[in-house]
Formats: sequence, C-alpha cells, structure tokens
Amino acid sequence: MKILLVTGKLAFKAVEEVAKKINADVLVLDYPVAALMTTEYIAESLKKFKEKVENFDLIIIPGLSSGDTKTIEEKVGVKAYKGTEDIQDLPFALDLLKKGYELSTVYPADKLIQIERGKNLEDILRSIEESGYYKFEVDNVKIPVVPPPFRIFLEVDATRPCKELEEEVLEKKDFIDILVLGFPNGHNDLDDVRSKVAYLRELIPVAIDSASPEELVEGVKAGASFVFNLNEENMEKLEVIKKGASFVIAPYTTENRAEITLKLYEKAKQKGFEKVILDPVLSPPLYGVVESIIEFKKVREAVKNEPMLMGILNVTELIDADSVGVNALMTTIAGELGVGNLLIMDKGKTRGSALEVKKASQMVSIAMKEHKVPKDLGIDLLILKDKKRGKVNTNSTDLYSPEIVEGHIEPKDMDEGFVKIVKDNKYIYLNWYRKQKFTLIGTDGLSIGRRLLEKTRVNAEHALYIGYELAKAEIALNLGKEYIQDKPLFKPYGYNSVRTERNRKNG
Repeated sequence: MKILLVTGKLAFKAVEEVAKKINADVLVLDYPVAALMTTEYIAESLKKFKEKVENFDLIIIPGLSSGDTKTIEEKVGVKAYKGTEDIQDLPFALDLLKKGYELSTVYPADKLIQIERGKNLEDILRSIEESGYYKFEVDNVKIPVVPPPFRIFLEVDATRPCKELEEEVLEKKDFIDILVLGFPNGHNDLDDVRSKVAYLRELIPVAIDSASPEELVEGVKAGASFVFNLNEENMEKLEVIKKGASFVIAPYTTENRAEITLKLYEKAKQKGFEKVILDPVLSPPLYGVVESIIEFKKVREAVKNEPMLMGILNVTELIDADSVGVNALMTTIAGELGVGNLLIMDKGKTRGSALEVKKASQMVSIAMKEHKVPKDLGIDLLILKDKKRGKVNTNSTDLYSPEIVEGHIEPKDMDEGFVKIVKDNKYIYLNWYRKQKFTLIGTDGLSIGRRLLEKTRVNAEHALYIGYELAKAEIALNLGKEYIQDKPLFKPYGYNSVRTERNRKNG
C-alpha cells in the first residue's frame, strides 16, 4: 500500500522521520502549521499535484486538521483519513489499518488507538484475574496469596455520618474492593458500629478496624467480613467470631515484627482462625520503613501460602510529597515482596489515592505477568510530566517580529463588571457582578467562558483574564488541587524557576 503523508512546513522533519519507518512519502504544503490546515485547503492544494497524488492508495492528513477528509477524496479521487494528533503515534494507527480497522475521516486516529489499547489491556487484566492464586473468597472478593492481581482496602473515618460515607463509597467503588470502617480509640459505641456496618455492607464488602474487641465482635455480627487487627492483646476475645470473618494478623508491638507476626499466625491457626491475612506493619518514612520492608520479606519467605497485606498509607500519609508517585512505588515494592493486598487512605493531600493505587496495581500486575519493568505498558501514572518532549523549532525563521515579554503587566482597560470564580470537588462556579448578576456552573472552563460571552459583554482585556482563571480552575478541579482566584495554581517548579548556572548566564 502506497501512503502519502500530507503536512505543513514546520512539521516536515518530524513527519519525514516517521515516514521512513513506515515506508511512506511526504508532501509538504505551503502552510506553516499543519494542524491549522482545513480539509478544504488540503483538497484544493492537492489538486495542483493530482497526477502525483493519484499514484497513492491512501492519503493521511494531520489528525488535528478541521473538516471531513471525504472532501479530499471527492476532489482527488484517493481515499483520505485523519492521522494521529502526535505524528509519533501514526505507525500504531497504520498497524490497525492493516488489521482491517477503518480510520476516521472526521476524528483523529488517536480515538481508535485508545479504544484498541483499552481492549488489549482489558483482555490482559481479565486473564490476570482468571489465573490469580487465591486463598479464599469473601463477599465475591477473591483474596490473592500473591500478586497479581491486587486487592485494595480503603480505610475511612467511620465517625462520619452514614450519608457521607455512602457518597465516598459511590465515588470510589470502581477503584477499591473493601471499605475499612476505622473507629478511633475510646469510641465504644456499639449501636453506631452495628448501624454503619449494616448500612454500608449493602454497598460494598466491609471491614472493621477498632482497638475495642467488643466493637470488632459486634461489627462482624452486623456483617463485617474482615477484622483489623488480630493481635497479642485481643485474640482470645475474638475467638467467638473466628468462623465469621477474615482476620488481618498484625503485631501490637513494634519490635521483631516478623517473628511476632509468625507466632501470632501459628497461634491463630491452632485456635481455629481459618481465614487470615498477614501484616507485619509498614513503618513511616525515616522511622524504620526499610527495616519493616525487610520484615515483610521474612514473613513471605516463611509463609508462602497465605495472603499478606501492606498498609501503604503509612508512607503516603506521612511524607509531604504528591501521593501519585509514592503510591506507584509502594505498589511496586508490594508486588516484588509478594504482597497482594494494599491498605490505603484517600483524603487531604492523598486524595485520589484510590484511583492512583488501582491504576498502579494494574500497571504492576501487567508488568509482573509479562516479566517487564512497569514502563511502556499502555497504562501509566504520568499526570504532570510526559515521557517525551516534543521538539519546538524556535529558529529565527519561525519567529515573526519576536518580542520578549518580561515581568508582570497590569491590565489597562478592564470593563466595569467583575467575576468571582471558586470551585468545590465537583464543579467550577463563576459569579458575574454588574447590573445583571448570575452564576454559571460547570466542569469545562472553556464552555463556561463561552456561555459568559453569550450572556454579557466583556472586553478583550477582561475576557483574557477570565479565560486564564477558568483554565486554572479547571486544572485544579481535575487534579484535586486548591484553587484561589488570582493566586498561582502551582509552586514554582522546574529548572527555569531556580537560579541555575544556565539561568544566570542567560540573565
């Protein structure tokens, strides 16, 4: 199949490199930015090269070009499709084409790639679930002895009202397997335990975590399927429910955790606790985290046929770093140790951990199954950074009357109206104050801005400012960050924000 790639002047070199890989030809049109070309413009331009174009079986145009490529086919008589947004992804799209898939005349090929990659990942993850090594099943949740796959336990503050807890379950149910109701020391309200366990177990399998043996017993009687924790202090008192739940065995002491965990395990088995999960307890950063990881290794080497659990929340909660990277690393460490059950929290600076750990567990599961490092798998946790950086050509020939803008420029011509923009966990709110007052609510900053322009007149200076703030609010909403109007969304970060040797030389 003879393929012609159509592009603009600035993208020529990048397109030429890809063309060599896929044995395609390149035609450069007299237009600087390829993505800004319309299908009408491309069709008219190709008419000039009709004799050459007719020798090809297929024309691929930039994925971001506007319009329908049927226009091109009508004018030059050759089938035409849209390529990918990033030219580097085009070979994958053409592979799908060779397999019998049809690219779109309207949408970039990325959508097809995304769907196909998603199907592949779903098949792999389904296979991992089917072939997992499980010890027991509780409330339709299979507990793995070793990963892959993983199971995710989310601990929540059980003193909150039932409706709040229900909302959290509904928000995170797709990313977790078991809800852990954590009752604080000194709680001792058995009615509260019973009512919350009974209510929430209708939504999701429930575990109970309490220092009170009485609360643990009542929680199991009310329907809790897992108990946190079985230890030196409470084993005898929990014998009455030993057949009714699964027990996380975790030492009360901080010394010799592997040894104590193994002794507790032997004692529990002797007493008839059938379903157990071993947890030597992960220590916080700088307070023995490495030593505790070694303790996990000792337990796994000693007991190879029982499930283990790691409370990665002990690290994520106790380091002031973005949770996404910490969760990914801790999930990887758990996988290497053979620990298939993870305990997390999802609040404050660790909000989003349920989604992050779910995705990390899928990534690590696929990597383990395919005997790879957790990289280039089609699934990732790269949120703020990209693996590859596009080369931007800033040679003088590509710059038109360049002017360096330095410092902060104050507005000169703002109109009389003003806006107040805020956000919560679900929406952006724009309040407009002038003679006419109204509120716009949504999740897409661009759409809110366009609706504002439909409802009232805003001059260019003010529209620029509002658009800038709405973009910040949308990014904050999607990342779960705090948004304050007129305040920077991020702390200065990156090499351009500090006085490096290069920056000092550049003034």
